[in-house]
Amino acid sequence: MAHIVILGAGTGGMPAAYEMKEAVGNQHEVTVINANEYFQFVPSNPWVGVGWRSRDDTTFPIKPYLAKKNINFIAAMAETIDAAGNSIRLDNGETVNYDYLVIATGPKLSFDEVEGAGPAGHTQSICTINHAEASYTDYLKLVDAPACDCWSHAICKLFRSGL
Repeated sequence: MAHIVILGAGTGGMPAAYEMKEAVGNQHEVTVINANEYFQFVPSNPWVGVGWRSRDDTTFPIKPYLAKKNINFIAAMAETIDAAGNSIRLDNGETVNYDYLVIATGPKLSFDEVEGAGPAGHTQSICTINHAEASYTDYLKLVDAPACDCWSHAICKLFRSGL
């Protein structure tokens, strides 16, 4: 029996897991490893960022859905991949051995490439559900207490009034 590990449970990793399990059946083990316990539908993050949707509308817990298809799930961050040894060391100290590995982790956010960029800097982001929620919170703060009284804040007031 082969052990197939899929690293990442986003819009690439989840379909890969379902299709892999369907292709190999129960003769082989499929495991998904993801840093978060939840799936987030990233294309909906702009809606969260402007308050049109909530986290509950755009995320769901991964484990129960994979379990229905007899797919294992581990919620942990991969720290290192030992390709020669066919293993992954996780941030919880666990080591997962595999026969085959699919890497579907998506992009690495690199806010540090531009000084001041990103949520820890001077800009907003909707790249993750946490970023989108923080963006909306900061937007509401701006609407409630604009930094100046210039004419453009009339737009904020219109949005706040339910335009």
